[in-house]
Amino acid sequence: MALSLLNRLFGQRAAEPALGALTHPLDLHAFTERYAQALRATWPQAQLRIGHGAQLADTRIDWSLPDGFADTRYVGHSYRRYLDAPGALEQVLAEQVAAARESQRRHARGAEAALDEAILPVLKTRGWHEVARQQARAIGGGARVAFVIEPLVGDLVLTFVEDRPDSMDYLSPAEAERRGLDRETLRECALRNLQRFLPELDVQGENGLYAARLDRNYDASMALLFEHWRARVPVRGEAVFALAARDELIVCDSQDRHGLSALRAMAQEISRDSAYGLSAQLFVHRGGALRVFEG
Repeated sequence: MALSLLNRLFGQRAAEPALGALTHPLDLHAFTERYAQALRATWPQAQLRIGHGAQLADTRIDWSLPDGFADTRYVGHSYRRYLDAPGALEQVLAEQVAAARESQRRHARGAEAALDEAILPVLKTRGWHEVARQQARAIGGGARVAFVIEPLVGDLVLTFVEDRPDSMDYLSPAEAERRGLDRETLRECALRNLQRFLPELDVQGENGLYAARLDRNYDASMALLFEHWRARVPVRGEAVFALAARDELIVCDSQDRHGLSALRAMAQEISRDSAYGLSAQLFVHRGGALRVFEG
């Protein structure tokens, strides 16, 4: 804030103040009315109410919008700034409108945040992505896609859904952009939401081979959070994953050659036969990320 103030003061030459503004500054009531006019000009649908108290600091403008947004602008500070430089009236008002706009933006983001809590990550394959693109072209979608796709590892990609009590829909690139969710922010949001399911994750097995069970929707996705539950899988070497289906997550010890052979066979069979099949490849959790297992 200090830097922006310096830029405003010294970054460019200020306009010459009007003589009348210097010799006859507005009183508090007139200034407050001008302030309210600036808000009305920006939000014609706003409801405004001016309140004057016993002291300068009590003067306020309460305003609201039809969408439920409500805010209070206290006038005292901006009026003092105006009295220090009466020729800068429009600048002072513009700054206050900008502050009010920021309050509205925060309110809107609060509503969006509730929507963002429904976003969850889902693993898919590159083949699925290509089929979806072909279907979109076939129905006239051209190059447009209805979902965000992010390369993940090997033949897997990552997409995102909005999982609500009454529906589950893919998050579209247009909707993600509207909410200000770039790829990094979107992924962080989805993983943060997925962490809510950690207490429900049931890890079964022993002797180096384990199955992680969740809800048949996000089982495979839990591999993205392995660092949060790796203590429940006591492998001696690296953790090797079969992500063969949406509802299957099997983990093996990289030092268990027999277990790896069994894991590879399971991955091939499940990915081929499951209605939610994913990859026949094996993956290793290394350096905080999934990588194709070459062992």
